[in-house]
Amino acid sequence: MNLTHLKFFIAVAEHGSTTKAAEALHITQPAVTRGIRQLEDELKVELFERLPRAMRLTRFGEGYLRHAQAVFVQLENARDEMRHLADNPVEEVVIGAGPTWLMGNLPAIVGELTRNYPNVSVRVRGGYDQQLLAMLNRGEVAFILTETSDVKLSAELDQEPLIHCDYVVACRHDHPLVARKKVPLNDLLRFPWAMPDQAVNALERLEGIYLAESLRAPSPRIRSTSLSFILKLLSTSDALAFVVRSSLGEIAPDRIATVDLDRPMPIRHAGIVKRKAAWESPVVTDLIEMLRADCKKNPVQ
Repeated sequence: MNLTHLKFFIAVAEHGSTTKAAEALHITQPAVTRGIRQLEDELKVELFERLPRAMRLTRFGEGYLRHAQAVFVQLENARDEMRHLADNPVEEVVIGAGPTWLMGNLPAIVGELTRNYPNVSVRVRGGYDQQLLAMLNRGEVAFILTETSDVKLSAELDQEPLIHCDYVVACRHDHPLVARKKVPLNDLLRFPWAMPDQAVNALERLEGIYLAESLRAPSPRIRSTSLSFILKLLSTSDALAFVVRSSLGEIAPDRIATVDLDRPMPIRHAGIVKRKAAWESPVVTDLIEMLRADCKKNPVQ
């Protein structure tokens, strides 16, 4: 199999045409077209549907794209392993983590790791679930700390639940709803809502709770990529937010409270998600073991 043809195939899939793919690869369009044809001849299937001004993946192409991308992730893994075996003086470990982890014990664990490995640097990239999965699929991180579920994410990924935490409706400590008990969902709609901009899973859960009761789901009037901004906003307004309880430690606890609802809220399970075939350096293995040990002691976060 020709790796150049795989590059052509991935580029056409990403750009939607041989012309744009050729421009991105800095080669001629006929070379891309010829490479795609040779790849299809080898596989004996049509990978693309030829449209007047575009190329659209067929079902064969959609399936093949996952494997083609995995090939280059494997090559990146091989390069990383060779670098490690060559005893680079400094090894960099890059991981992705959601807000629950960033505000939990992860900083202490990373600090301990760097003490154990003086020649290792660690880069922690923050984000929400969908952002973190995209980083992982692009091979930008060794693993991510994010939400896990009973549903299989993909054939290329492994997930290992480590902690669980409950969702709450948060507000300022002297909000009108705080003094009440067993507040019904409908009463929450009288107030504005604020949500982290990329918290897709949380928003879907909130909508699901309301739809299950045939109620109109709240629509956030305020969004921000910063969870700190959202929490500080709550402390100075009547706004409500649907977040995991552990995230409330971001600001002074005496400024934020939770609403006592008339029903239980969903539980969020989270842990490690990583690529099945990814090479794992000894440092990454140790970091994962440290996370497992900490989460075994603190399963609720």
